[in-house]
Amino acid sequence: MFAKKPEIQEVKLSKHYKFMYENFVISTQHETYLLLASDDENVNALKFNSSDIKYGGPNDEARGAHPLTKYGSLIYGLYEVINSPWINEQMEGNRVHPRHSDSLFEGKKHYIACFKDVMFEVTCRSWEEITLSKNEILKLVSNEIEQLVE
Repeated sequence: MFAKKPEIQEVKLSKHYKFMYENFVISTQHETYLLLASDDENVNALKFNSSDIKYGGPNDEARGAHPLTKYGSLIYGLYEVINSPWINEQMEGNRVHPRHSDSLFEGKKHYIACFKDVMFEVTCRSWEEITLSKNEILKLVSNEIEQLVE
C-alpha cells in the first residue's frame, strides 16, 4: 500500500501563520486541535478528526534527525507526507486485531507542522481551519474533563 518513497508537500492555509514559537495542542479521543494564533477574543486553529499524534522534538536545529527530512524540506509550516511510512506502521500494528482490514487505512493522510522548538504530526482522514472563541475552548476542555471517570 505504501511501497513508494515518501514525498513532502507544503500545505497552503487560508491565513499566514508564523509557525515559530508558540502553539498549543488539545487532543481528545476523537479530535485534535492545533492552536496557532490568537487575538483578544478568538483563536485560529487546525482541527483534525483524529487523536493519532506525535508532539515534541526534534526542534529546528536538530530537524535533520527526523527520518522524513531526506524526502523534502521541513522548515516552519504545515506539510503533507504522501506515501507516509507512519500510516503504514499504524496499519501493520493494527493487523493483530481479529477484524483488521488494510482498507481501514485507505484515505488516511499524514501531516507535519514544524515550529522552532517542536514538531506536531497527525494522521487523519480530514481536517479544517477553524476559529474558536476563548469561551469555546474553555467549554471544550470542560466537557472533556467531565468525561473523566475515576
